[in-house]
Amino acid sequence: MLRRMLAFSGIPTGLGILTFFVSYYLVVNGVVDLPSYFVLLITLGCFGLGVVGLTYGVLSASWDEGRPGNWLGLDEFRTNFGRMTSAWGAKPDR
Repeated sequence: MLRRMLAFSGIPTGLGILTFFVSYYLVVNGVVDLPSYFVLLITLGCFGLGVVGLTYGVLSASWDEGRPGNWLGLDEFRTNFGRMTSAWGAKPDR
């Protein structure tokens, strides 16, 4: 789970941070005149992908102790997402 979380969340988050430095360099050196909303949208998009990647990293892990799961975790994601959505629809017993 940790490897997937780092890969699917760390890369977009790192790109979001790198966007600040690259845009600063481009504006200060006069390469491109970037509007501030452009940098904001790109950064928010990267951070948003990081949140989605973090969620995928958690849901794609094998929740069964005896089964390690595969590298990408697509089967585990389907299983865990199905469990989560069925728990949302379940009514509590009172």
